[in-house]
Amino acid sequence: MLLTKNNDAGPPAELQRHPGEVAGERAREATPAPSLHPAYRPDIDGLRAIAVGSVVIFHAFPDWFEGGFIGVDVFFVISGYLISLILFKNLEHGRFSIVDFYVRRVRRIFPALMTVMSLCLVAGWFVLFADEYKQLGKHLFGGSTFISNFLFWRESGYFDNSAETKPLLHLWSLAIEEQFYLFWPPLLALVYKRRWGFLRIMGVIGLISFGINLYLIGHDQSAAFYSPLARFWELMIGGALAYLSLHRPELTRGHQNLQAWLGLALLVAGFALLDGQRAFPGWWALLPAVGAFLLLSAGPQAWFNRRVLASRGMVGVGLISYPLYLWHWPLLAFATIIEGQSAPPSWRAAAVAGALLLSWLTYRYIERPLRHSGHRRTVLVLLAMNVVVGLAGMTIYLKGGFEERGLNQKLDYLGRSDLFEGSRNSDGSCERNNGMAGVDEEVCLSNSTAPRTLFVGDSHVMALHSAIFSGDVKMPAMMVAGHACRLYPNLPYTPTYLLRWANNCTAIANEAIAAARRLPSIQTVVISAAYPREDLGQGSEYRQGGRTLSRREAFLSGYGALIEAFQKAGKRVVFVPDVPYLKLDPHACVSRFSDGQARECGYTEAEHHALRQQYDAAVAELQRRHPQVAFFDPQPLFCQQGKCVAKLGEAYLYNDNQHISLSASRLLLEQMHARGLLPATPAAP
Repeated sequence: MLLTKNNDAGPPAELQRHPGEVAGERAREATPAPSLHPAYRPDIDGLRAIAVGSVVIFHAFPDWFEGGFIGVDVFFVISGYLISLILFKNLEHGRFSIVDFYVRRVRRIFPALMTVMSLCLVAGWFVLFADEYKQLGKHLFGGSTFISNFLFWRESGYFDNSAETKPLLHLWSLAIEEQFYLFWPPLLALVYKRRWGFLRIMGVIGLISFGINLYLIGHDQSAAFYSPLARFWELMIGGALAYLSLHRPELTRGHQNLQAWLGLALLVAGFALLDGQRAFPGWWALLPAVGAFLLLSAGPQAWFNRRVLASRGMVGVGLISYPLYLWHWPLLAFATIIEGQSAPPSWRAAAVAGALLLSWLTYRYIERPLRHSGHRRTVLVLLAMNVVVGLAGMTIYLKGGFEERGLNQKLDYLGRSDLFEGSRNSDGSCERNNGMAGVDEEVCLSNSTAPRTLFVGDSHVMALHSAIFSGDVKMPAMMVAGHACRLYPNLPYTPTYLLRWANNCTAIANEAIAAARRLPSIQTVVISAAYPREDLGQGSEYRQGGRTLSRREAFLSGYGALIEAFQKAGKRVVFVPDVPYLKLDPHACVSRFSDGQARECGYTEAEHHALRQQYDAAVAELQRRHPQVAFFDPQPLFCQQGKCVAKLGEAYLYNDNQHISLSASRLLLEQMHARGLLPATPAAP
């Protein structure tokens, strides 16, 4: 899963009580009218500590605690319980005010959030390259408008940069919580006014949300993770407990110790059983959600809640859980960005220690004073700050991350000249120029009503074609491709829909063949795609003749059928094996704070051949079976004198660790033309 449980689970920000009780003080926070608060329960702060601690450990040391991401589900239940309890009490005492509710949310959420987002904005100016800073700008806008989950949902997939390099990725869960609270208070007020049954309404909404969660798990796992509709049921569990606590306490307080131990067992099972390989949330999310429900319902007198959750240390961490969540992920993300790869354990430990310190300072000197300030203008100032941060983020995004910054000159090709981003999205040109409507998930580009070359494959052929798309290479051409697709026209398969792309690959392959047959102007077909890095002897998703094909068999059969179809259409076929890959993303190859290259990003030729031994053997077999096909090997451009490189002169060859840059696209197309493999002359660079 993308963060994907790589994830990024953070605590929703629920109301916390005055910390004086942790130190043994008897002070109670003032409760400005009109509102009613539930009695303070230190065990809830202890449960927060478990939730946030699991998330922090998972993010800092994922190999130690693979199931730690379920802390977010615990927080959703806690939040639904506490906020619903306050809403029920206010409604039933005739003191409900929607304005007062949102004012309190601003006081609770914004002080720490504005602090962290503002400092990320400043840090990004000095640390991030233009494309990274542009993305951060978008995420700042998403954080200020509480739509982060939708942005990350849209970004998740094949081209998504590592979750570890997105400093504000953790705001997705806060966005889901605030989206819930846009409709929940007005709905409760309506239900109360109409005298409808609260439990019935909550049950219906919860079941629908849980059903959406189960449906999306089998069709789009990113949607299941980020969609609010697939997550609201967890907050609804807390809301149902709030209602039962007020009106049917006998249902939840009969076996307090048993409930607490069973709840703890479910949490421990979730931490132990869940990892990045599980389809989450789905049914698995019941472990943390029901576990949190049972621990909350057990009440403050259950032995575990009283002696463990309500202990001084647990409550102390719980009190700073919200700022701790906000701080820990940006510190870890910036450490990864600066290091260029996963930061060493010492860096991650330092990031966690720094997050603890900053969390306490934020709680003590920013969050508490502003939250308990009696001045109305405090809310207005916080709202104004949120608007400023959001607008600043949008400005950064629209300005392309401010390419003129000196730091960005080290990788200016990414911001200034590379159009690969545009070359992997359809623009209507195939339908406009060639009457091709296309199929779902197909990327089709055409610059001529009479294209002479057809490029076919996946995103790697999109990168190869990018110099034509940009106009650097003048060639009447069409591209028909599918993201993450093996274009095997003879091998249909059952789509899993776990990726946003790669579910109509067989149809896209046949669409490419139809285009070649339909357009007599096409003389040459260029086929290129990513090489399969897994063991080619393993079974594939394809079946033929009643048996499952190995990946090698599927490669030879599928590409063989594609080649033969184009040849039968009278086209010349050029097969371009995949380019060498980099060890690291190009951003990691360059030192951000000094001149020169910071580390070696390319493999040696020996390492390159060892990685691709099975693939190269399969390509050689494909070439033996189809001797009339021209095979163009791009490796000599990238690997010289025993080393594969990321840069030639001043030209970077890659956009990421596997997709080539505009410069490399231009160089390869020029070489192919020089060898007589393309029917048109590229323009001079």
